[in-house]
Amino acid sequence: MTARPTIPSRSLTTRLLFLTVLFVLLAEMVVMIPSVSKRRIDWFNARIETAYLVSVALEGPRGRMITEEDAKMLFETAGVRGVTAKRGDVRVLILAPEIDPHGSQKIHRVDMDNMLPTSLIADAWGAIFSDGQSLIQVTARPMEASEEILDIVVSQADLRDDLRVYARNILFLSLIISSMTAALLFYVFNRMIVHPVQRLTRNMAAFESDPDRATLIHVPSQRDDEIGAAERSLAMMQQRINELLGERRRLAALGAGISKISHDLRNILASAQLMSDRLAKSDDPAVRKLSPRLISALDRAIALSRDTLSFGGMEARNLDHSSFLLHDLVDEVLEDTASTYVVGENECPRDLTINADRAQLYRCLFNLARNAVEAIAPKEQDVTDASIGKLTICADVNDRDVKICVADSGPGLPEHARADLFEPFKGSQKPGGSGLGLAIAAEIARAHGGGLSLSRTGADGTEFRISLPGAAH
Repeated sequence: MTARPTIPSRSLTTRLLFLTVLFVLLAEMVVMIPSVSKRRIDWFNARIETAYLVSVALEGPRGRMITEEDAKMLFETAGVRGVTAKRGDVRVLILAPEIDPHGSQKIHRVDMDNMLPTSLIADAWGAIFSDGQSLIQVTARPMEASEEILDIVVSQADLRDDLRVYARNILFLSLIISSMTAALLFYVFNRMIVHPVQRLTRNMAAFESDPDRATLIHVPSQRDDEIGAAERSLAMMQQRINELLGERRRLAALGAGISKISHDLRNILASAQLMSDRLAKSDDPAVRKLSPRLISALDRAIALSRDTLSFGGMEARNLDHSSFLLHDLVDEVLEDTASTYVVGENECPRDLTINADRAQLYRCLFNLARNAVEAIAPKEQDVTDASIGKLTICADVNDRDVKICVADSGPGLPEHARADLFEPFKGSQKPGGSGLGLAIAAEIARAHGGGLSLSRTGADGTEFRISLPGAAH
């Protein structure tokens, strides 16, 4: 499996750049919405102050300081079309607005002392998207004369044009800020995150193509952040995989050699077994006395060769699933492992149908049952005092999961035997045993997607449990 080429428009750097510009623009928009409202208030206040100063210069207590023509020019420059001052109970018209009596101009009234925050934003953006055909009457108190109230008339078009220029400048400035921020963040994140991640990606792709090459193992940097931790974890994982693959190659070669040796050895032992049968019929009492031990030794050697050949071939892809009655299979196992000193009991439900590899599950149960019988059977010197033991195989179903229990009344397993119980060539506790019986049974259970576990062991016996997920019908 090779890594797919990265599409530029979908690369991490492209997404990072795009998202940075987008988020900065969104932040600037959030700032621009109330700032436009603030610009509208400042625009009104500037004209209120201009109107107040011109009115004072025109009708001050010490006489006029400017002419009416100058005053009109100042009002026109400020965009003020009409001014009325209220001083106490007296209302003075300073500049009459030029309104077409036959026109259809609307007048919007704005009281600067009574404005809600929500209406400020709505009115500001409403002015930006207006047609500019209306007039606005603004009522406010000048900063230098709070006892006086001014009413001015301004054009909505002038306000609209000013706000649009202001919003355009804010937007342009936002684009510049977002572009600069995106460029800086792009550079920083590219150096700190993107390039190291790309280096990790390339290394993983190269190691995936040839995991046997130790030179492709990633060399971590000295970073102490999350990237450094990921690099160190990747290096340790690759090192472990490389070691496991080397060990697997060695074991595969060793297993192939052992399989050939075991196959040839089994043929030789089979021939020796035929010769031992003839020795058992010899007229020499000494030969007849030694022949049972020889036959027993040959049987153990043949069993070891058989188990060695079968071990390791248990994989899920090799299973041949079929539906069958578990009770009938257990009957076969108990018959094939029958012993004079053991009573076998089949407590599996008679109507329980399971889906599994019948031959392999037979091997699994046979190995467990044979071990139980050997644990119960008396030693050769204790045959005369032998008591009858018990071997029980039962099954339980829960949500299609089948659990098979194999229990015996033997003496139990010693403490030192439990650690390596399912390890090949380690778990045997009887002289001449290979330790492959439980290992093969565990491999068969794992190949079915389940497992084999030791439920209990003690002076009253031992119980193993096989779990087969989803096996019940």
